[in-house]
Amino acid sequence: MGHTERGFSLGEVLVATLVLAIGLVGIATGFQYATSGVEIGKGETTAAFLAEQRLEWLKAIALTNWASATLKAGTTIEGYGSIADASFYRRVTTITDGPGGACTANCKLVQVTVFYRPVTGRGQLDQERRPMWSRCS
Repeated sequence: MGHTERGFSLGEVLVATLVLAIGLVGIATGFQYATSGVEIGKGETTAAFLAEQRLEWLKAIALTNWASATLKAGTTIEGYGSIADASFYRRVTTITDGPGGACTANCKLVQVTVFYRPVTGRGQLDQERRPMWSRCS
């Protein structure tokens, strides 16, 4: 009996290579989006930490010395590079005396907003981001 050996034709190999290439491009794009998502999440988490850090520091001062000059009404701006271990972030703290509402005496409203420039798979973006929240106490 005759044996006929048959392999893949050139056309079949080219089609298989094309399908594989399209799949690999899709996977590579997915990794880029995943990396960007992780970096954005890291930025948001760090911003939340920096806001909480400032609030806790101010609360500690208030507990020991309510009349401290640090708790004076006004706005404090910490620019990029001025926050330890967070050079891509800037923080704005606003303190208001007697904000009204249920509190009428010896009350302060403290609002902390953190801004940052996100780093994505394409590098650091120039557009500043501000999380959709700010921390008040």
